[in-house]
Amino acid sequence: MSVAPESVSESSQSTLRTAGIGGLFGFGTAVLAYLATYLVTAAPIENSTASQVLEALGSDLATWKVVGWVFLNAHGTTTTFPGLFGTTSSANLIESVEAFSPALYVVPVVALLAAGAVVAIVSGQSSVKSGALAGATTVLGYLPVALAGIVLFTVSIGDAVARPDPVTAALLAGAVYPLALGSFGGGLATALR
Repeated sequence: MSVAPESVSESSQSTLRTAGIGGLFGFGTAVLAYLATYLVTAAPIENSTASQVLEALGSDLATWKVVGWVFLNAHGTTTTFPGLFGTTSSANLIESVEAFSPALYVVPVVALLAAGAVVAIVSGQSSVKSGALAGATTVLGYLPVALAGIVLFTVSIGDAVARPDPVTAALLAGAVYPLALGSFGGGLATALR
């Protein structure tokens, strides 16, 4: 009977180890994907007329915050902006701004597929199912970055705010993307081994 508790303990340790690896790689992937987005979009943002007008009006529109909008937009989220008379509008800047390439949509996809594959390999998964489950653990690190982005990428414009849409940022960027793509990457990596 002492064998069963040991195997349960080993299984729990293996699961915790995989979750830790997934969380670490999920967090790192989100940061690297944001940095890649920053490298591509910072100059067009800083040189835009809208940025200069908002700065002249006293808005705290920092380039890194607008890059955050674009980063989350690459996951299919929208950014909400204040309108006239208390209304709001929303937009995906990748679709709305000519200076931003649609190739930005590929950044989180490739990053999360790779992260899921690395987590499955590093954690020693051998079946497609276990690889997919390991890859899905990238959500543990990616979701907190998406949730933090909702707060960090908020910009005050007078009495109103411009920010990533909280629902789509949390659900799409924080949960759906890392779960789906991390799982696929992890499953694929173990299938190809």
